[in-house]
Amino acid sequence: MIDAGATTAEQLKQFADRMENLLNEIDGLKNDLKDLKGEAKSAGFNIRALDRLVAIRRKDSADAETELLNDLLLYAHHTGTHLDLAVPEMAGEAA
Repeated sequence: MIDAGATTAEQLKQFADRMENLLNEIDGLKNDLKDLKGEAKSAGFNIRALDRLVAIRRKDSADAETELLNDLLLYAHHTGTHLDLAVPEMAGEAA
């Protein structure tokens, strides 16, 4: 935390130090992620597919549902499968 009683120059130095520390941590995490991907690749996993899986899992549930529906439609189109979509009737709607 930045000392409120410090001079402007001291505060600037404290901000710069904190920023540098955070950037170093980010660099370390990037290296850890690179190592993890290397381990997964060595184990025979497709890294692009793994990246995509993680991206989907990180989305909130509404986005995940949309992604699932898009995948289903793409699969149906690719395989020539016909999808029967049932649309619920609106309450009070005339037939």
